[in-house]
Amino acid sequence: HDQELTHCCTHPTQRLVVTASRDTTFRLWDFRDPSIHSVNVFQGHTDTVTSAVFTVGDNVVSGSDDRTVKVWDLKNMRSPITTIRTDSAVNRISVSANQRIIALPHDNRQVRLFDMSGVRLARLPRSNRMGHRRMVCCTAWNEENQACNLFTCGFDRQAIGWNINIPALLQEK
Repeated sequence: HDQELTHCCTHPTQRLVVTASRDTTFRLWDFRDPSIHSVNVFQGHTDTVTSAVFTVGDNVVSGSDDRTVKVWDLKNMRSPITTIRTDSAVNRISVSANQRIIALPHDNRQVRLFDMSGVRLARLPRSNRMGHRRMVCCTAWNEENQACNLFTCGFDRQAIGWNINIPALLQEK
């Protein structure tokens, strides 16, 4: 990378690592063959890539300060299979392993949920009683816990646990 790294993630089953950077790229590092360590550079964003994560299927999901999230197929990374356009910079995204739902934390205090094809499923509340009062910097899924399966944290010094009814979300779309 030409500038600071912003995120890294390992593949759940293969010897692959993806790194994101302020240089507007993310890179796929392949350690499957011990004799060859290949690196592929992907330039699908126009601003800092804030995170890039693997999904259980063979996808990489990248989020950026350019207000987009892109879903890439590991077998063909030439162009994204889905682009999600938002109205605010995207921070540290996460993807639920079981349901493949992308949680997008934003600079504008919002957290939005999308499916892998780019369909918006929900926006988490952000009133004074619920939600974050400042930028949301990170999301993390916890699918082992039915009562609290999504966590968010923000610049308001709060970590919030959410109970997302995923079957109902998927049924509504």
